[in-house]
Amino acid sequence: MKAQLEQRLVELRAEYESGQKILKDIEIKLVELENRKKNLNETLLRISGAVELLEEVLGEESKSSTPKVLGPEVPETETPGSESEKKEVEVPLVIRFPLEQAVKKLEEAGLRAGNIGEKSLFVAGVRFGDVIQQEPKGGMLVERGSSVDLIVGKKGNFKPDLSQNALLCPYSRH
Repeated sequence: MKAQLEQRLVELRAEYESGQKILKDIEIKLVELENRKKNLNETLLRISGAVELLEEVLGEESKSSTPKVLGPEVPETETPGSESEKKEVEVPLVIRFPLEQAVKKLEEAGLRAGNIGEKSLFVAGVRFGDVIQQEPKGGMLVERGSSVDLIVGKKGNFKPDLSQNALLCPYSRH
């Protein structure tokens, strides 16, 4: 009987050590999966920012390239009064311009920069400090001297929401 108990004790110790190794391997894999999930969420966040920015840029470009029907075109030499007497001016598209250049371009068009805000940005190809949004949009007609609000991209400093329901991805539970 004692030999059987000793044999069983040896078996249980071996099984316990095996279980401890498996548990350690699982914990390592969980850490790896959490890191992959974190990297994937950060990548998805950058992609969503890029999509948002590109949609806005494409929307701006399509609006500014759309021909406007303002009536018969009058050559510059036949325009009554001087340039400064025009009441309405077209808002220039200043998205993707550095802030200083954007403000200069607005001033050249007879406009001024209004409120200037910042937005965290995780998008490749867009420099921090560039204008990423403007209101009114490029191509619109506004009164001379009006202000144009600008949003400038800044280096992102917020953490993405890593909860299961925050993003749908192949690793999420359904």
